[in-house]
Amino acid sequence: MDLLEKTKRLITEKLLIKPNENVLIGVSGGIDSVVLFHILFNLSEKIPFKIGVAHINHLLREKESDRDEFFVMTLAKKHNVPFYKGRFDVKDHAKQKGLSIQHAAREIRYKFFYDVAKTHNYDKIAIGHNLDDQVETFLLRLIKGTGLKGLSSIPLERERIIRPLLYTYRSEIEAYATAHGIEYVEDSSNRKTYYERNFIRKHIIPIMERLNPSFKEKIFLLLKDITDVNKVFQKLSSDFLKENLFSDREDFWCEKEALNALDPETRFQVLNSIIGMLESNFILLREHVRQIEKIVNSNKPNVSLNLPWNIKVKRQYNRIIFTKKSPEKNIEGIFEIQEGINFLVPFGIIIEVERYKKMDLMPFINPVEDRFSENIAFFDSHKIGKLSVRSFLEGDRFMPLGMKEKVKLKDFFISRKIPLEKRRRIPLILSDNEIAWIIGHRIDERFKVTDNTEWILKVQALPLCNEPPA
Repeated sequence: MDLLEKTKRLITEKLLIKPNENVLIGVSGGIDSVVLFHILFNLSEKIPFKIGVAHINHLLREKESDRDEFFVMTLAKKHNVPFYKGRFDVKDHAKQKGLSIQHAAREIRYKFFYDVAKTHNYDKIAIGHNLDDQVETFLLRLIKGTGLKGLSSIPLERERIIRPLLYTYRSEIEAYATAHGIEYVEDSSNRKTYYERNFIRKHIIPIMERLNPSFKEKIFLLLKDITDVNKVFQKLSSDFLKENLFSDREDFWCEKEALNALDPETRFQVLNSIIGMLESNFILLREHVRQIEKIVNSNKPNVSLNLPWNIKVKRQYNRIIFTKKSPEKNIEGIFEIQEGINFLVPFGIIIEVERYKKMDLMPFINPVEDRFSENIAFFDSHKIGKLSVRSFLEGDRFMPLGMKEKVKLKDFFISRKIPLEKRRRIPLILSDNEIAWIIGHRIDERFKVTDNTEWILKVQALPLCNEPPA
């Protein structure tokens, strides 16, 4: 079957392109994307649909990159098709983000395509991936140790992206180009075998084809089987995430016990999905999962792991947290407070200090029985000295309400399962350098209101600019 007819059948059967849609074609100038352009141009009147061409100059190959840009621009102009170009310094982007050149180029390329599609109202973005690309990607990921999800087929369609040549061998594309006299440009970097994909294409696959001439076809069939199996685990993963994944601002988290109860493959899929929500370009490998599982099952209640793409996995007691957010800095220094309103910007709170006769408060509240709440505390005014606020210091001790002896503040935090990184952001109210109140948690026994108290000091912590206390 002619490649034009084969592609038309796939597009119509899978509804990759619907009548009257607008399709943006990513064209590099290489044989795959140029043949894709010619096929879609020929089909655009038969289905019908409108097309445009997008090309990105990565500025990696100097004159050769400019040559490619001019070639694609000329191709679009010759066929009277809208042309959109982008020029980006991929090396600089890779350096800034700590990425490989290939990853940086891919990230920039897809963002550019999506931006053009959104701005100019294109319904689909057509990419020239073919069956050989699937085989190469499979081998690359197999070597790196990815899971079933990573070994699955490249999707024929995802969001706006479509791949009309995905089930076509590169040899078919080459034959079509020769038969129709289609000109294209060659990327000299494709000949350099220090790139992993090129090494696999030029050295590994030919060896495999000597052992089995149908090697690519066998891999393609295996990919279909793996994809079908993967769908089962994706369903289990999806069900788990609906019930057990929670989001708190920029963090995702789930309970340790729930994660450990999963079978290994479903757990892999769950971790892959969560991390994918933080960074879509991240490819989770088995080694990453082993490192995460070490944290999950560590004897330490507060441990963390740094992954690529600035992703952090943290265990805080029974909670497993996934984030790209940098840890908040410790709050240092001592801040004096007085009666009235006190703004404590580093802590994100306002402290109001008021003095009352106990009898004046009694009709509204019993400060003896209701000595403190999350953001209000009552103290015997005569027991309170110079007031100040600071955060936790090593060696801090206080006497929790109801106790007769001091305890280490560190032990108190541990008993309350307060995460390590938050301990130095919790405001402590001090009376002459003695802790009187751990705001939000407990007052000190020595400063409490009693039946003999005459004057009461009411201290209230309020959020500053609608931000909750740290």
